[in-house]
Amino acid sequence: MRRQPARGGEPRRRSAPAPHRLAARWRRSFGQLLFPEGCCLCERPLEDPLLSPVCPRCADQLRPLAVSTCPRCGLFLAPPVAPGLCGECRTRRRPFRVAAAAAPYEGVFRRALLELKFRRREVLAELLAEPAIAAFRRASRDHAAPAAEDFPAAVVAVPVPFWRGRRRGFNQAELLARPIAREFGIPLVRGVLRRRSRPPQTLVSPSARRRNVRGAFRAGRLPGRLVGRPLLLVDDVFTTGSTVEAAVRALLRAGAGPVDVLTVARAPR
Repeated sequence: MRRQPARGGEPRRRSAPAPHRLAARWRRSFGQLLFPEGCCLCERPLEDPLLSPVCPRCADQLRPLAVSTCPRCGLFLAPPVAPGLCGECRTRRRPFRVAAAAAPYEGVFRRALLELKFRRREVLAELLAEPAIAAFRRASRDHAAPAAEDFPAAVVAVPVPFWRGRRRGFNQAELLARPIAREFGIPLVRGVLRRRSRPPQTLVSPSARRRNVRGAFRAGRLPGRLVGRPLLLVDDVFTTGSTVEAAVRALLRAGAGPVDVLTVARAPR
């Protein structure tokens, strides 16, 4: 089909695509070539893989769960359960001041944490930190919010044993702690906690987990500005609480003030 001449007798020319459209088109094509598997959480095709490995639907599901929780340990309470302390927090003393989590360890949160931990999808740390931050703010507001001087002065990530960290090349708790510290405007303090090599908690029965982490953490000398000050301990999952409680006790022995705990997910009991 012949192109109709424009006024003046010359054929019409198509306008060149805008530079930003060309860049977006190239990014989508190149991303689909490098990352053809789609969303890393649900495997749906991604329109722009280089922009995010998560589809908009999964990203939208990474929100804090707005249900009643235990005001001490953050356990999510089933609707028939009256708000208040859970059974375990009624019967024994916790070493931390308050623990908060964004959602139960299931569904899209569980898949995202596994991708972060075992495939080092670092972009997921930013996505997962947002609901965790919202959960901590809600816990501080709803359950005896601390005064400004009692707000955590620094963030500490639960460490992994030295050789496991060398082999893996990163610590997923520290990846999560970075955006949390940045959002709260407080420093992330590294090297304060050290962890001895023990069998992973996932390979130990729930009844033996407290024995497995007993004495596993050792805290060095805190910087002078943090002695007696509140701290925020960050980890990926709160399961039985054995790991974070052992880490909190080590920080308290080193001279820290009250310690709060923040995790992305909370395993049901």
